[in-house]
Amino acid sequence: MQPFSMLYYGKQHTASRLIYCCLLLIWLLINPQIISSTDAATWYVNNKTGSDNNNGISENTAVATISRAITLAGRSDTLELANTGIPYRETMLFRNLGGRPDRPFVVEGNGAVLSGLKAIDVSKWETVKEGLFVFPLDKTPYGNPFLVSRGKRIPQAKSLDLLQTGEHYWDRSGNKIYFLCDIGKKPADYQLEATLRISGLTLTSSSYIVCRNLSAEFFSNDGFNIHGDCRGVRLENVIARHNGDDGISIHESGGLIVQNAHVHDNFFGIQDVNASRSVYNGVLAERNQIGVSLVGGYHSLVDCQIKDSIQKEIDIAGANPGHLIGAEYNPLCKTILFAQNVILFGNGNQTGLSIRNGATAIIERSVISDSQTGLMVDGNSFCHMSHTAIIDCNTILKSNSPNSFFDFNYYTPGQINWQNTLFQTGQFADYVTASKDDSNSHTGPLKVRPDGIVELPSGSEGTKAKPKVGPSVPITSTFTIVNP
Repeated sequence: MQPFSMLYYGKQHTASRLIYCCLLLIWLLINPQIISSTDAATWYVNNKTGSDNNNGISENTAVATISRAITLAGRSDTLELANTGIPYRETMLFRNLGGRPDRPFVVEGNGAVLSGLKAIDVSKWETVKEGLFVFPLDKTPYGNPFLVSRGKRIPQAKSLDLLQTGEHYWDRSGNKIYFLCDIGKKPADYQLEATLRISGLTLTSSSYIVCRNLSAEFFSNDGFNIHGDCRGVRLENVIARHNGDDGISIHESGGLIVQNAHVHDNFFGIQDVNASRSVYNGVLAERNQIGVSLVGGYHSLVDCQIKDSIQKEIDIAGANPGHLIGAEYNPLCKTILFAQNVILFGNGNQTGLSIRNGATAIIERSVISDSQTGLMVDGNSFCHMSHTAIIDCNTILKSNSPNSFFDFNYYTPGQINWQNTLFQTGQFADYVTASKDDSNSHTGPLKVRPDGIVELPSGSEGTKAKPKVGPSVPITSTFTIVNP
């Protein structure tokens, strides 16, 4: 090759390499997900020794607030909370911040607590009359706010006229709190706080986030609240308690997996809505008004205990959320539940499992116990139930559904209401003949252990109809049961 040709070739080759490097740089800038995961950072938070003037990159230089750590964080980072024994009195809000499927953003709570409580300034209470005081608010938070005294919820009246001693009434339209003290006492004697923050962990269009070992309590709305385009969200070993509305809730078409959770003393323990998708494994829900409420979407409950709910253990209903495009044509909005190895202990409440408004439930190897009505299915809904025991319910089954399937179940004696025909105790064979359901099911005395395992009572071992129903393994919880 001649010198001129070699020079021309060299310049051409150098230019090509330069163009290639420029294109590669541009591609890296618009595709930051391929950058090495070692670039992900850990941000430390300590509400006892930290300072928001610190850089947050080590335990010794931790920031003081979660909100400051989130402003510092980037995609696929980790927040490490110190469990100081002092609640973090703030909302943990993620907006358009998360991780990737291969590298999620991690929130490690280490057992820390988020609290929605704010102290009430005692100097702002105004006397209405003897024993009755009013507290003016700038605004009322969204949800179902309430007063708390020394960690205990103060009973709430439905109206000012019905207010009794030791109760409070929250006037939402007037932004006022009324409190009728015990005789001889004033608000300053109660160390009052209020649920003035709306939600705990709050995700808005944030995907691939793992949150573990965290509690959320005393928020006016939800403990764990997920809205918008949220995909690949996981909650592990979390507690949601004493919240005004839901312990855990996901909306729109988001996706959520919950592994091991304790939700108690909320209005709804779990309430998932719209076209959301959720999977719950190892959840203990207790002492909520309604244990699990599902209004739209596909949901799975496996190895779960739902117990001692005030109204219903599980209530599912079809939905037509107006803010979702074509919701009336979307099968997910009709609500689908798969439940396996689930135990419902009603403690005399209204209903164990209610299926309404076009919803579908598949129930297997489960127990429904001690509710007034064990299972209710309306005429527009569908239930497929097998290998399940309904125990100590006045009404075993109330179904107007023409297409539901029930078989290989075991029921203790009780009445059955099928297609508006009432079959009394002792008429189980007549019900089977009329319904063509439960032809391989049995009725008789049964016992259920606290872990959900179903047994024949002593002295019944000789019966031919031995139960093969209920959970396939004992359902236990690692969480400590807290007395109310």
